[in-house]
Amino acid sequence: MAKIKSMIGCEISTTEIRAVEVTRHDNNYRILAMGYVPLADGIIDEGFIRDADKFNESITQLIGSGNFQSTNVCVGVNNENVIMRYATFPKVDTDKLRNMVMLQAQEFIPIPISEMELDFVIAKETKSQENMDEYNVMLIGARGQMLEGYINNFTAARLTINDIDSSLLAYVRAVKPVADGQKYLLVNCTDDVLNFIVVKDDQIDMVRSITIPEKNRYAVSQLFKTGIEEEDLDTARTFLMSETSSTITYFSMQNDLPIEKVYFISNTKYDDQILPLIQENIAIPVEIPSLYPEYQSEGIDNINKYAACISVAISGLEG
Repeated sequence: MAKIKSMIGCEISTTEIRAVEVTRHDNNYRILAMGYVPLADGIIDEGFIRDADKFNESITQLIGSGNFQSTNVCVGVNNENVIMRYATFPKVDTDKLRNMVMLQAQEFIPIPISEMELDFVIAKETKSQENMDEYNVMLIGARGQMLEGYINNFTAARLTINDIDSSLLAYVRAVKPVADGQKYLLVNCTDDVLNFIVVKDDQIDMVRSITIPEKNRYAVSQLFKTGIEEEDLDTARTFLMSETSSTITYFSMQNDLPIEKVYFISNTKYDDQILPLIQENIAIPVEIPSLYPEYQSEGIDNINKYAACISVAISGLEG
């Protein structure tokens, strides 16, 4: 099989498609192209592509106008059709662990396994109360119908999906160099879901994902648009503050080692008005991390907007 020279990392939300093409040379990565295209209301709804023709027009426009050369794509997804759950299993070899996870996954996933595509990552090693070695495993499930829609539509646009990744885990990989060994809470707000994940180095201690409640959904969606009403801004940032605070409180009650920092990553247009309210209500430093500084020096504006795209593209090149 011919070696892939470059990979397009793509992240899809309800409001836009973002993409970055990355190439590798001697373990150094370089950006070849990047861009985004907005999506009209109704093209994607609840994570599903509802208007295939307009979606294909949008992705074709993005790839064509952005000077992208590759046709190989890794897609990052993060919506209400992606479910993450913790489970604990005895420490066994990889093949046995995979069999155990797949056999018992239905106990942890609230949707019929027949409708899901499943994978897992080992979050950390631990000990049971009987002092037996165990794995804390994070199960990752995505609705097969949603994934099939992405595959079919990218194929129709003459692109090949090499892998479908979790955008949340892509952000975790991007934050790792910045965190420098600290235990941190990553807060990732999209127009579909609100994610929390506690990480130290390569160990994941907690993951929590919330589908934006109906009473808050409109206000949160307006964070991604220009010209939000003050009432909606207050509603959205109060919701984000409350959920962040309650997540930290819950984690602190269950764990001895405290969270040292909160990293807030989103593509809202009002982060500078959201963070102060969160900071006022928790005693942990809150900041927007500066991701991929090596590319910021190249004059790329708002590299955090493309961090998940870069991360999934690099993961795809590494195979």
